Amino acid sequence: MAVEMLFTCVCGAQKKTSNHWVLAKATPNGITFMPWDWNLAMSSDIVILCGEGCAASLLSRSLGEWKRSVRSADATVTELAVA
Repeated sequence: MAVEMLFTCVCGAQKKTSNHWVLAKATPNGITFMPWDWNLAMSSDIVILCGEGCAASLLSRSLGEWKRSVRSADATVTELAVA
């Protein structure tokens, strides 16, 4: 019996054979997008995405988080400068 691996996107879609899926690796310094690779997809630090739409959503969410962290850092610098 062959073992079949089931890959699921963050949106809940399950990978089929003809899909054009994307992989991403998120770090505190940014996001790297990669084409589908079976071996990479099994890594615990890889985000599995079903396509361009989910990849764009992940990038958009990350940009929002980066803006918030920059604003927090700016507020801290301002607070230090005033004190």
